[in-house]
Amino acid sequence: MTKVAICYGSRYGTTHEIAKGMAETAKTLGAEVDVIELKKEKLSTPLEEYDLVIIGSGIQVGRWTKEPLQFIEKHRESLSKQKVAFFVVCGDAGIPAQCDFAQKQYLDDVLANFPEINPLSTGLFAGMYNLKKYNFATRALIKSIIRKQFSEKEEIPEVLDFRDWDQINGWITSLIQM
Repeated sequence: MTKVAICYGSRYGTTHEIAKGMAETAKTLGAEVDVIELKKEKLSTPLEEYDLVIIGSGIQVGRWTKEPLQFIEKHRESLSKQKVAFFVVCGDAGIPAQCDFAQKQYLDDVLANFPEINPLSTGLFAGMYNLKKYNFATRALIKSIIRKQFSEKEEIPEVLDFRDWDQINGWITSLIQM
């Protein structure tokens, strides 16, 4: 049985939902999975006891949440000796023309700061926006970013879900089967 840790940071809950979804898929494949929201929890098992460590973050204003980056920094030596994968959840991943930029900016460039860690894979996933959860400034910024995806006359809905669960489940499945 594969023992997996999914460690992540989430601001508004989308990355949390994706991490939980990944865990459910991994469990159906026979893996034992611990899901750790790094802002609220610590590992209860030594990192070295996991067969696979997956680290993820939501992206807001072009940045990872701080907890996953701190986790990577703290455990970089251990992570350099383990099977590890990284993922981010961001709005740019929902715009095909922005995916190459997002991959480079949010995964490749960030992971370049940890050259000793050699990930099995990276995952770039579109998220969702629940405009009711954001303050006025954040809501206005998000609306201005996504406005170009709608016609001028079309009203932007309060909840926009761009997640591709087939992509997410395919990614975690490929990791478990490695």
